[in-house]
Amino acid sequence: MRSFPFEVKTQDLRAALRVGVSVGLPIWAIYASGHIHFAVYAAFGALTSLYGHSEIVERRVETQVVAGAALVATLASGALYSVTQGPQWLLPVMLAAVVVGAGTLGTIMRWVPRGEIFFILVFLVVAGIPLTPEEILPVIAVGAGGAAFSILLTLLERGGRADAEPFARGVRLRMQAGLATLDRTRHAITITIAAMAATGAWLLALALDIGHPFWAPIAVAALMPALTPADAMRRAIYLLLGTLGGVCIGAVLFAQEPGPLALIISIALCQAVAELFMARNYALALVFITPLAIGMSNLGRNLPWSPLLVERLAEAGLGAAVAVVAILVGSRLLALLAAPRIESEA
Repeated sequence: MRSFPFEVKTQDLRAALRVGVSVGLPIWAIYASGHIHFAVYAAFGALTSLYGHSEIVERRVETQVVAGAALVATLASGALYSVTQGPQWLLPVMLAAVVVGAGTLGTIMRWVPRGEIFFILVFLVVAGIPLTPEEILPVIAVGAGGAAFSILLTLLERGGRADAEPFARGVRLRMQAGLATLDRTRHAITITIAAMAATGAWLLALALDIGHPFWAPIAVAALMPALTPADAMRRAIYLLLGTLGGVCIGAVLFAQEPGPLALIISIALCQAVAELFMARNYALALVFITPLAIGMSNLGRNLPWSPLLVERLAEAGLGAAVAVVAILVGSRLLALLAAPRIESEA
């Protein structure tokens, strides 16, 4: 216990167990049913469990229902793109829309983890998996099932309730409060820059032909919550160190080409441990989020592991560079915006 940089309480361990079960059990159920190619969608729905770590049960249910619905909607949009084989130009437009939508909703709801990192992961991975028209409804249903199971486990905790009226009232009041305190001009600037940076990083990674270019915008999303250049540099260092550590752990976990069951166990363990660090230590959380995301992206796909690990590290550096430049530009714009206000107040 003393090796942790914070005190691990019983409730922390209980939360980690809940999160691990919330992702591990749905994926195992899909695997046991003989449909391992659908497991990635269950895993993405189960990312719902990561939201609302430090909130009381009732508030966490509100957070997870809204975040889960947004994740499933993101999954559905990626699946629709895959089924319709949309034009290449449409994908960055949809990516920008995902960043704006998820970023705005997260800002209003004030949920943790901040940013659009998981939404970008879900959208780009799902959009890149070939699907037939007959598979789209099962895919969305599996994703929704993963999200619903995460919410169910939260409801089963002491104090949880499923009353529709108090829940709806709570969500409505939170959104009203979030909108009332939202600086719309500032938010418009920051979310636009975030969307442009994430899309630009994806296009740059695509042009450089690194492979699996979705890692670059994910790195951007991990950094964009930083609002100052100094904070951006600190978070960029944490991102690179955490990603490097995560790639090393991933290299160990995936070195023996784990079978589906071993991969499921590894994903569940990584998600459980990541929960312990999610709201406390950004770099350490990334050490476990990195193999978690890599493992999820390869569920049922059987892609070679080594390229995935190398690409993850290379694109983390690319995304970090793009994000730092975007934050420098954004901070300058925000400073110019604030100057007239300061003069008028003086």
